[in-house]
Amino acid sequence: MENKLVSVILPVYNAEKYLDQCVESILNQTYKNIELLLINDGSKDKSLEICKKWEKIDKRIKVFDKPNGGCSTARNMGIDNASGELFTFIDPDDCMLVNHIESLVRASENFDMGIVNFLRTKPQNSYKQLTIKQIEKEKVREVKKMDYFKGIFAFPTFGGGVCWNKLFKKSILKDLRFDENCYYFDDLNFVFKYSLNCKSFGFLDLKTYMYVVNPNSNSAKNISARKITCLKGMQDVVDIAENNSKDIASCAKAWQFLVNIEILWLMHINKYKDEKIREQVLSTLKETYKDFKKNKRNFHSFRKHGGLAYKLMKLFNY
Repeated sequence: MENKLVSVILPVYNAEKYLDQCVESILNQTYKNIELLLINDGSKDKSLEICKKWEKIDKRIKVFDKPNGGCSTARNMGIDNASGELFTFIDPDDCMLVNHIESLVRASENFDMGIVNFLRTKPQNSYKQLTIKQIEKEKVREVKKMDYFKGIFAFPTFGGGVCWNKLFKKSILKDLRFDENCYYFDDLNFVFKYSLNCKSFGFLDLKTYMYVVNPNSNSAKNISARKITCLKGMQDVVDIAENNSKDIASCAKAWQFLVNIEILWLMHINKYKDEKIREQVLSTLKETYKDFKKNKRNFHSFRKHGGLAYKLMKLFNY
């Protein structure tokens, strides 16, 4: 199994607080045939210095330095310079449990797309404190195509549309890259387009990736012109889905509904004034509400209440 080189792509921006632990978790993998590409995206702290330190420690590490352009530009640089037949991603404030890459490779042995489950934890928790499950007796199960697409549009089912709990194959990737004009939900855009080229999907229900809930990350509850780019990115996904499958398109529209609910709410609490965007969001919500109702059973926890949130926002004229 370990004859295939796996490229791990790590975009780095002002990550000095977490970077050492993240890199250490990658180098400690049970699967040793890896290369780690550290892409410094114009960090203003000591991140580049830390990257270069690790490059001297382990020959499997390659460091690239570029002007700040966003996570998608960094990931694309990683893809363009990756030597592996297989590749995966990690964010600098997260960690891999020691069997993460081995689990991904195992999940993808007989499938085009391999997926593993993940943990959520707070920044102060160390990956070393977590119990490592053994995978010898674990079995990968096949995921039907429609169930898979329901999953990536219903986070956290199958890890949702994030790119860091999945293993990608260069032979399937071809010329596909991250949309560098999309700064929020850009990984879902990439994962969706890649998945359309896959014929089979394997899922290993094993928690091997530690996703750190970082309040200072791009997912924090603020609003900006960059974050609003997700509206166009999500519409792009819906347009492509409509040309492939009505059922997949309906799932995509259900997620589009929730994305627009989030943007509208963030605009309200941050007093972000842009009437053109607001009208666009309201129009999209009206168009996609029926798809959300049709697919809301796919969602977990509070996301099922997106329809109630929509009605309350209309009532209070948000």
